[in-house]
Amino acid sequence: MRQDILAVLLAALAAPGFWEVIKLLIEKINESITGRKKATLDEIAQKMDAHQKDIDALKESFVNMRDAEEIKDAQAARRRILRFNDEILLEVDHSKGYFDDVLSDIDLYERFCAEHPSFPNGKTIMATENIKACYKQCQQKHNFLEFQKK
Repeated sequence: MRQDILAVLLAALAAPGFWEVIKLLIEKINESITGRKKATLDEIAQKMDAHQKDIDALKESFVNMRDAEEIKDAQAARRRILRFNDEILLEVDHSKGYFDDVLSDIDLYERFCAEHPSFPNGKTIMATENIKACYKQCQQKHNFLEFQKK
């Protein structure tokens, strides 16, 4: 009789689904004792997918905000360039530092336009040429703030 019981136990232990049944029983006992269900790999994967979607949405939102900010920066640089050129045309004198700031704006604006070919760029071409010519004249004569005085 003992040998029969041992043979049945050995056959049960060798059965392919036996350990799955034992594992399931242990999980159910643990769940009933702790009141918590152990997360399965599928549940964890689903949660990770949901978090990844949230991360992707945040990334897209960040990229959109960055792009909008770059456009605003380019538009502001364009306004400063055009305003500065208007001041030159009105014979308002400027310091070398002010010229340097506007030249930095020109660099930013031209770089942005090169990276974004669909952005309208015809508005500052003549103004930029005039600003650079006036800068060159002031630099050669060492007379910023008084280059247009007669």
